[in-house]
Amino acid sequence: EITYINILSTVSFVGFSALEKGKQIHQHITQHKLDSNTKLLNSLIQMYNKCGRPKISIKLYDQMVANNIKPDEITYINILSTVSFVGFSALEKGKQIHQHITQHKLDTDVKLSNSLIQMYSICGEPKKSIELYETMIANKITPTEITYINILSAISNLGPTALEKGRQIHQHITQDKLDTDVKMINSLIQMYNKCGEPNKSVELYDQMMKDNITPDKVTYINTLSAISSIGPT
Repeated sequence: EITYINILSTVSFVGFSALEKGKQIHQHITQHKLDSNTKLLNSLIQMYNKCGRPKISIKLYDQMVANNIKPDEITYINILSTVSFVGFSALEKGKQIHQHITQHKLDTDVKLSNSLIQMYSICGEPKKSIELYETMIANKITPTEITYINILSAISNLGPTALEKGRQIHQHITQDKLDTDVKMINSLIQMYNKCGEPNKSVELYDQMMKDNITPDKVTYINTLSAISSIGPT
C-alpha cells in the first residue's frame, strides 16, 4: 500500500507527462484488489487531477460513494481540489460533495472549510464562500492563512459590492498578526484593486517597502495592475 501511495505521489508531482505511468499503476492496484482502500483511492483521485484528468477523479469519488467506501478528510480535500480545477461546470458536483461533508459532520474542519471556500469562489458562487467564512467565525473556528487567501479571492471575484467585507477581513488579518505575510499582502493588494480602491493597493505596497518586506513576482503584478487602474494622475 505504502509503495503505491509513494509512487502515485511522485506521478502527481510530475504531472501531465506521467499520466500513462499513473494509469499503469492504477491497473496494478486493481489487479492486487487494493482499489477499495481509501488511502489509495485518495492518491488516485489526486493523481488523475494533477495529471489533467479531473473527470476520472470525480468518477473514482462517485464509485467510492456507490460502493459505500467512507471518504475521509483527505478524500474531500482532493476531490474539492478537482472540482475547483474543473470550475463552473462542476459546481453541482461541488454542492453534492458539500452535502456529504455535512452529513459526515466534517464541516467544522478548517482545512475542509478552506477547500469549500475556494471551490465556491472558483466555481462562480463567491457569495457562498463568504457565507462559509462567516459561519466559521460564528462557530469560533480559527481561520488560517489559506482561509484568508481564499476568502480574499472570493471577494475579489465579487468586486466593489464586497469592499466592506474585504475591509472587515483585512482587520481580522491584522488582529491575527498575519499582515506581514507576502502572500497575504498580495491577496489584499489584489482585493482592494478589484473592489475599486487601487490607491489602497498602492498604499499597501508602499507599507511593504517601509517594513522591509521583500515583494515577489505576484506583488509586482498586482501592484502594477492597481497603478493601471488609477491611470494618469
